[in-house]
Amino acid sequence: MNKKVLSGIVTVVILAVAGYYFFQNISGKTDLMMTYIDETNYLTEDYNNILSEEEMIASDEELFLFTVEVVIPELERLVKETQDYGKSISNEDLKEVHALHVQAMELRLQADEAWVNEEDAYELYEESDRLYDEYEKDLQRLASKWGVKIEWEQ
Repeated sequence: MNKKVLSGIVTVVILAVAGYYFFQNISGKTDLMMTYIDETNYLTEDYNNILSEEEMIASDEELFLFTVEVVIPELERLVKETQDYGKSISNEDLKEVHALHVQAMELRLQADEAWVNEEDAYELYEESDRLYDEYEKDLQRLASKWGVKIEWEQ
């Protein structure tokens, strides 16, 4: 291939990629995703902090008390706030992804309530974790599609 043809192809590819990201910015989807991430970040942080604190507890008695006194009330608050936030989302793609977040937290709450009541909670914990992973993957995929790169904190 001669240099002019190759140069032309490279130019077209660069313009297509730049145009795609420019279109995402013009259509407001980039701003929508950034707003979503900014406004829901505290929900994710609070959820992860609860789980981290829970993991640090050594005895079953302490874990039971912590679950009753801290985890369940905090999860109830987070579920309500996450549901309320979902009502404000107008974009259907983002609404679908956000619904996974709500479902994951609802299942985690149900699992903790079942555990406290000495019911079988294992499958609820597993499903909650699976949905939360799916939420993160779908959010990442949608963000990438809209020209936003998410860097998850460990």
